[in-house]
Amino acid sequence: MNIVSLLGVCVISAVVVTLLKQYKGEYSILISIVAGTAVFLSVIFDVVGAVKRLDSVLSRTGLETSYFSVALKCLGICAITGFIADLCRDVGQTALATRAELAGRCAVFIISIPLLVSLLETAYKFIG
Repeated sequence: MNIVSLLGVCVISAVVVTLLKQYKGEYSILISIVAGTAVFLSVIFDVVGAVKRLDSVLSRTGLETSYFSVALKCLGICAITGFIADLCRDVGQTALATRAELAGRCAVFIISIPLLVSLLETAYKFIG
C-alpha cells in the first residue's frame, strides 16, 4: 500500500469536489463517492493480503484461530460501517448515518456472542 498515493488521491479529490460543488453539485457527490470507494477498496485489498499472511502463520503455530476470525469480522464490519456512515453524511443524511452505525454496532455484538459465551464458560469453570 502506498499511503502517499492514497492520500494524494484524497486531497486531489477533495479539491475537485470543492471546486465542482458550486457549479455541479451532483457531480461533486459522484466524484467523492468514486474516490472514496477507490481508496477504500485499495486499502481493503492490502489488508486482505496481510491478513492471509497472518492467518497462515497462526495456522502453522496450532493456536486457536476462531478468536482471530471473530476479530477480523468485527474489523471488517467496523470499516464498512464507517465508510457507509461517512457516505451518508456526505450526501446530507446524518440520521441515516447514525442508523448505519447502530446497525454496525449490533452486528459486531451479534458476531461476538460466541466469543462472550466461551469467555463466560471459561470463567464458570474456574469458579466451579
